Amino acid sequence: DAEEIARLLDKIKVKIADAKVAEISLDTRFDIAYEALLQIGLAALRYHNLRPNSRGGHYVTALQTLPLTIGYPKQKIRHLEEFIKQRAAGLYDGSFTPSEKELTGLIDEVCALQLQLEFCSRCLQPGLQSGSDLANWLISKGKFSKYGLF
Repeated sequence: DAEEIARLLDKIKVKIADAKVAEISLDTRFDIAYEALLQIGLAALRYHNLRPNSRGGHYVTALQTLPLTIGYPKQKIRHLEEFIKQRAAGLYDGSFTPSEKELTGLIDEVCALQLQLEFCSRCLQPGLQSGSDLANWLISKGKFSKYGLF
């Protein structure tokens, strides 16, 4: 619903602001910006009355559906996948330490996505009709179900 989307948008704004605080380590700022990126993917799905199931990989799928949910350019998905790989390398084996340039790239992308999500949440008709291409595609992948069904 609209209140849930507003709450998620508020959290995304806070995370973006926190990721820009220079006194925090680059690692932590990258993680915070990455969390904002994931919340954008989830908020875009929630806007269409979809929610991820509890199986693993739902965050990546939420990001991969951005072209369908908010019109994010398909060619830019690879850019997001690079952030996913970087975050995983830093988290799971410690082999990635972000540079200021990499952090700035992530923050810039998150800010652009935030604006696109806010535009969509104000201008597009919320929800999906039965038989919608988006809903059918997501449900067919086994990653999502209509709101309230798990």
